Amino acid sequence: KHQPPSLCQTSRRSNHRTRRGEFAETWSAEALMGRRKDRWMMRAAVSSARAGIVNGLLLASKRRRLQSAVFATVMGLTACAAGPSLVNSSLVASTSKPTPALNVDTAQVLAAVRAAQHVQQVPKSLYSRLAKPDVASPQIYFDCIGVNNPAGADLFGNCAYGDPNGKKLMVIYGDSHSSMWAAALEDIAIRTGWKLKVFEFGGCPVPDLNFYSYQTNAPFTACKLYHKTAVAAIRALHPRLVLVTSISNQEVGKNVYPTSAQWQQGLTETLRSLSQPGQEMAVIGDIPEWSSNDATCLAAHLDDVQACSVPMSVGRAANNKAEKGAAARVGALYVDTEPWLCGARCEPIIHNIIVYYNNYHISDTYAQYLSGALQEALAPLLKKGS
Repeated sequence: KHQPPSLCQTSRRSNHRTRRGEFAETWSAEALMGRRKDRWMMRAAVSSARAGIVNGLLLASKRRRLQSAVFATVMGLTACAAGPSLVNSSLVASTSKPTPALNVDTAQVLAAVRAAQHVQQVPKSLYSRLAKPDVASPQIYFDCIGVNNPAGADLFGNCAYGDPNGKKLMVIYGDSHSSMWAAALEDIAIRTGWKLKVFEFGGCPVPDLNFYSYQTNAPFTACKLYHKTAVAAIRALHPRLVLVTSISNQEVGKNVYPTSAQWQQGLTETLRSLSQPGQEMAVIGDIPEWSSNDATCLAAHLDDVQACSVPMSVGRAANNKAEKGAAARVGALYVDTEPWLCGARCEPIIHNIIVYYNNYHISDTYAQYLSGALQEALAPLLKKGS
């Protein structure tokens, strides 16, 4: 389901860099040497059910790696032969996706969140899904091109999603949350006649700050390079709509986190650097996160789902207020995602859907469930872009 890797890269390739124990697949020796043990994987090894989840994730990683290798082989014969310039390779594309129905609106999502506060048992229909990865990412790609990706970002706008005949372009820029929300945006783009491009560098939030690498225990210089090159690449595309999204807190030094004021200023600078005449912008707010939100906890509490939920005050993301303030400074739309996951408590199962596939990302199934609510939130910008 993942988009093929960026072509003609001049730096390392890494799928999902670890962030405080996030499951990761890294192809660079440098990252492998510095990578910490994944806390999610260690917890998953406690029981056979949890071990099954880990095995599923590993199998998914192997499948993505094989798909990427096949794509790179085919594309390498055409795109990379031309060097770092953008080369049209639209012949390599996945099967077209039917137009998804807009079945669930915001009111229905909020009603489902309220109902989830009273769920006690994991539905038996979900048992098999507890051991299967449900990684959120867009599915159907086309119009692939070769790109110069010096930072080694996971996705660098090298393929398009959405409506192949779309005349309007939207771009989502961020860390691994950009692919997560692209799972919903792909459906929105199909329904509304847009093309979508994704820029993602796992573990590299979008605020213009100097972040710290969990892999190397050193300044995350590749992240800084990603900020510079991605902004330039996005501006060159002249999209009608730019969306930014990422986790809302990350170290800027070993055990040192930025203040809310620093986070707000860093995001403000990013938004200003992306801004162009005739372009709309939005910030998709961070999702709630807590340590017991995923299938690991649910597998251990089949008859007590609420043991895996937390009060909103615990799950709330660190710097959402700062991000909302940054959006207001530059006139961008801010999309508050918290009500889609939390009422009085933040829930791991909503509408009979496992909400999280790991501690830091919602599942593909839940991302697609939210596509209607996200489309309603973005409606003013989608109309302006028409």
